Amino acid sequence: MDPINVNEIQGLWSYLKSIDWSDHWLKALGAFHLTCITITILSRNSTTAQAFYFAFLLVAVYAAETINKWAAENYRLFSRQQYFDSNGLFISVVYSLPILFNCLVIVILWLRNTVLLMSEVKRLKIKKIIIDDKRREEEKKEK
Repeated sequence: MDPINVNEIQGLWSYLKSIDWSDHWLKALGAFHLTCITITILSRNSTTAQAFYFAFLLVAVYAAETINKWAAENYRLFSRQQYFDSNGLFISVVYSLPILFNCLVIVILWLRNTVLLMSEVKRLKIKKIIIDDKRREEEKKEK
């Protein structure tokens, strides 16, 4: 399979089809992404764990440029083809994008938890107001 020129790319799907997914390291990368989404789902009820995990994911994305440079120079050690271009398209699509998707899911979960917590706080405030009003009425009746 001949390498694809970045200028020849017509769309995301055509680019993804041009990749030889039978390389073992790409299968391992896919397993890594499946593990990441599994951790994202399993940690949805632990905000503290998710915060550390979220930071780890962001550091992993931050390291993508360094990984891309190293992989471009050493691709023969693990790959049959040179996928790592100077623009970083490959690493962005197959590495960073799925990780950032996990980050997006975590942010959505945090927003959901925030809305639920705010609703609970409002419900408790209303309950307290009702209890206080009843207490005042009882005090008035006693006088």
